[in-house]
Amino acid sequence: MNNEEFQKLVLEKLNKLDEGQKSFEEGQKKLEREVKDLKRDVKEIKHDVKAAWGDILLIDNRLSAQEEMVEKIAK
Repeated sequence: MNNEEFQKLVLEKLNKLDEGQKSFEEGQKKLEREVKDLKRDVKEIKHDVKAAWGDILLIDNRLSAQEEMVEKIAK
């Protein structure tokens, strides 16, 4: 292998490395966007779960009040 062939081979390999690096960076950016979306979704889910538990607590309080009223009436 002469010097020109070696230089050509090295340039080809460097180009492949450069393409791989660009592909990696694009994948990294996509992953970062998806993680950001997941964080937003998790935040929304936490909010919804908190609201659901609030509703459950209200229903539980109403049932407890009705149970007390039934007990008073039954006496």
